[in-house]
Amino acid sequence: MKRIGAMAAVALIALLVALPLGLVAAQGDAPRANVPPAFMFGYAMADGLPVPEGTMIVAMAGDEKIGSATAMQGGHYELQLMQPMDMDAMVTFMIGERMVDYEYTWMSGDRMIMDLSADLAGQDGAMGPAGPAGAAGPPGVPGPSGADGADGRDGRDGAAGAGGPPGPQGEQGIAGPPGPPGAQGPAGSIGPAGSGGSMGIIALIVAIVAVIIAIVAIVMGRRTTA
Repeated sequence: MKRIGAMAAVALIALLVALPLGLVAAQGDAPRANVPPAFMFGYAMADGLPVPEGTMIVAMAGDEKIGSATAMQGGHYELQLMQPMDMDAMVTFMIGERMVDYEYTWMSGDRMIMDLSADLAGQDGAMGPAGPAGAAGPPGVPGPSGADGADGRDGRDGAAGAGGPPGPQGEQGIAGPPGPPGAQGPAGSIGPAGSGGSMGIIALIVAIVAVIIAIVAIVMGRRTTA
């Protein structure tokens, strides 16, 4: 009886010690348990093809695993992502043993459709140097000439430009031959008779004297003959 009582006392002491530790642990996990997780849906791809059914898909926030799922038929997956302990850590994904080139910022209650792609056959290596250029191939056969297009409509006349300044005067040309005489014009009207001047009187006197001299010469000639 003493032995049973001692064992009961030890069990009671252990329970009293474990109870506070359990309460502390429960209090530490309670905030995470009450936060709605994030959800991701989509297809897991490898080399452009859906991964085989049963392929493991894992979500990591730093070193903490916050969600995992296996691919269903056709590569379809559904991931439930719990709140990370380190909220600053980006969420990364792995398909099988290969890392996916995509990072996600965790948000409570987020529902996102995202296809994840990774090369399960191995990661691509660094690009090698460019190879030498190959020889030029023979020219191709000329193609047939295309049909002539329809003539377009004439454009509208533009506005007249401003007049330019007058040019310099050119050299005088060679004179042309005289033209034919023009037609005779109509006779003019007879003007009024002019008045006799002194020159008219003198001419009249000279005429009379000449007549007298002529008569005297005739008479004298007749006397001489007689």
